[in-house]
Amino acid sequence: MNRRRRQRSKLASLYVWHRYAGIFAAIFVILISISGIALNHTDQLKLKKHYLSNSALLERYSVRSPSNSRRFHTAQHSISQADQLLFIDQVEPFAIDSPLIGAVEHAGFLFVGLSDRLLLFNAEAQWLETIGSLDGVPNNISRIGISADTHLVLMAGRQHYRLNDDFGLDKSNTTLGLEWSSADTISPAEKNQLEQQYRANIINLETLLLDLHSGRFFGSYGSLIFDLIGIALLFLSTSGLIIWFQQRPKKSPR
Repeated sequence: MNRRRRQRSKLASLYVWHRYAGIFAAIFVILISISGIALNHTDQLKLKKHYLSNSALLERYSVRSPSNSRRFHTAQHSISQADQLLFIDQVEPFAIDSPLIGAVEHAGFLFVGLSDRLLLFNAEAQWLETIGSLDGVPNNISRIGISADTHLVLMAGRQHYRLNDDFGLDKSNTTLGLEWSSADTISPAEKNQLEQQYRANIINLETLLLDLHSGRFFGSYGSLIFDLIGIALLFLSTSGLIIWFQQRPKKSPR
């Protein structure tokens, strides 16, 4: 009788541990399953186009405020740079790797000047093409503007360049009647808004799900957590078999 009670007590204890291990493992199995299913449908769910805006998550990824920010205006558009992102109105940001030096509207297009190239956008701020060194653009542009005869003009060093009809650049001696694009003064409120806009366009949802699915999100603890999940699943399998064998009905002797 005492032996049977001890066996029942051990079985009850094993059942309790089995239940708690199941709860622990279930949390992460659900997380891994949901993230895995979502990642299999990245394009349909547009995960790459949805970005994190939660401050706690951005801090987890060490996303800081931009170190460099500038803003220019044309008649129809607002153009801002925050580190490696270019913002035009409310359109999706454009990745750049050079300083913004100005912007002008010309011939129905928006020309955004970087220090080593021109970016051509249509009236809806959709990118069309890049005008670079192969088109005669120097790599030390300092100013962009419009001449008195309504031509787009660049300054690089002490040399002026004029945009021709083929969207190439020719050297020019024009120095009179030039209206240069100049940077706006950004108020503290506008700077804060630009910083928030920048931070909310760094980490997309696909990156978050990939990091959760692989355990990278948890940093140095990720491998430990996944080891514990593996141990919990192994324990669940073993304890489940033991409980099943102990509780299965015994065949009565004939």
